[in-house]
Amino acid sequence: MGGGNAWMISALFPPYVLRPFLVLAVMFAAWLLGCDMPAPTAVAAAIIATWVSAIVQTLWLDRKLKEAVPKADKQFDFKAWFAIALPLLVISCCEMLLQNADVLIISRYVEPTLVGIYFAAAKTMSLILFVHFAVASAVANRFSALHARGDQGELRELVRDAANRTFWPSLGAALVILAMGLPLLSLFGEQFAQGYPVMFVLVIGFLTRSAVGPAEFLLSMMGEQRRCAVALGVGAVLSVVLNFVLTPYFGIMGAASATAIAVASAAFLNCWFAWSRLGLADRIWSNLPFRVR
Repeated sequence: MGGGNAWMISALFPPYVLRPFLVLAVMFAAWLLGCDMPAPTAVAAAIIATWVSAIVQTLWLDRKLKEAVPKADKQFDFKAWFAIALPLLVISCCEMLLQNADVLIISRYVEPTLVGIYFAAAKTMSLILFVHFAVASAVANRFSALHARGDQGELRELVRDAANRTFWPSLGAALVILAMGLPLLSLFGEQFAQGYPVMFVLVIGFLTRSAVGPAEFLLSMMGEQRRCAVALGVGAVLSVVLNFVLTPYFGIMGAASATAIAVASAAFLNCWFAWSRLGLADRIWSNLPFRVR
């Protein structure tokens, strides 16, 4: 809601700034009270922080809505709400599965040390996805506004611009991270350098996603959330299946390959739906001076 109305501070501050701060604050308070610091304490701190930040965000958005939306009689259309909300819930769940399935599955097949090495390499490489999220957060509400006004020309320009602003900074960040990969991983310990090849595999999937721009946000903001849910659902299923198939034979490289294929597949499907359903080319190669068929 906050992002859809361009209220970026109220949309992003509670989950991405307030919640991590509250986790640390609750853990520190528990330590001062003499509580043990095992995993259950950290989980409890995360739950408390999540609830508090969610309540703060709800109250914050409710106040802004009262200021922005004129008073009127309340009307409820559960069927319409459910038809829109369910695909968005599926999208969120599939995103979480795409981000975490590899780590969960490899823990069944490889030793804990390799799980830690893979996790460090994967999360370091995934830093480039912040560009994708930042651009999407900035332009998502503009997608729906231009579509509602019927301004297809400006919408096409915005989609192409979003693809450029997503891909090229992501490519630059990827090159920097790969160039500094060994020193970065060595900060965790000398053995973590084993995860360096994993970064080269994962970056293929991440850059493929960046190459199609914020396609999933484009679909969701223009009434095609069901297609986006299908695309991410296919990617999530691929991630789980391929991780179970490849990890036992190829270890952490198999997990990286499975994740890269799944992320790239979901990106291509979102791109295809954007083109076939909306007629919008949200891919980086549509911006090149020569035509790629």
